[in-house]
Amino acid sequence: QLIQNGRPYAAIRCLGKILHAKHPFDNQRAVRALIAALHSSESVHSMDADEIVEIIKALQNDPGTNPDDLSRVEWAYLQLLDQHRDASPKLLGHRLANEPGFFCEVIRLVFRSKKEERSTEEATEERRSLATNAYRLLSEWRTSPGCRKDGTYDGDALTAWLDAVKKECSDTGHLEIAMTMVGHALIHVPADPDGLWIHRSVAAALNAKDAGDMRDGFLTELFKSRGTHWVDPTGKPERELADKYRVQAEAVEGAGYHRLATTLRELAGSYEREAEGVSSREASDDD
Repeated sequence: QLIQNGRPYAAIRCLGKILHAKHPFDNQRAVRALIAALHSSESVHSMDADEIVEIIKALQNDPGTNPDDLSRVEWAYLQLLDQHRDASPKLLGHRLANEPGFFCEVIRLVFRSKKEERSTEEATEERRSLATNAYRLLSEWRTSPGCRKDGTYDGDALTAWLDAVKKECSDTGHLEIAMTMVGHALIHVPADPDGLWIHRSVAAALNAKDAGDMRDGFLTELFKSRGTHWVDPTGKPERELADKYRVQAEAVEGAGYHRLATTLRELAGSYEREAEGVSSREASDDD
């Protein structure tokens, strides 16, 4: 009734109360309210973004939710589905990891083809909005290709996915940037069952001779994964990270992945230099 009367935000508030009281949840009603709210002129000053996120999480956890509806909702509310709210676009992330064509489509929305000349034509507002959302989706991507829902890893699925993406992105002129973005996602893979800290199929993919862009993306995302942090004037945290990545480098080198080991040593070296810089600044301040 509230949705039909042009009050989808009021309907969302009611749904939030239903969730809080742990009463039966109508996922179709929730989808209608969330989609209607995108085009509503209703005042949103009292609307709590966290409440919307909780409703979306409920949709994600409900096996009865229509996947197409959930994809539409996640895409529409991507700006709310981030780590700060302990949320993510789970279904869209799953699609990126399991549908090579969808991943390539998202890449094309964000990045210009190397085969095309730079356009002097200004992008439309709709095109910029699509690109922003697509980049946001890639930035929040945590489900790497090959990850199964039970937490195990399928190396053959990764290989097949990579082959399909490489072919399509080579054809469209997006190969380098696509492989870089894949490298970002690969930091989230599990350890190998034999005890190696990274699954061997992923280590092999990263170690390949033609995987330089993917290794660069992997290194960049590892560095970013530290997030914001307090600067310890002793440089101890940086030295600990340097030690961690040096140990990991030795492990993968011992397993035969020499190029990946070199990348990890580069990261260890960057933390060593950072530690030295912090210590030097502290010593200078004491003089």
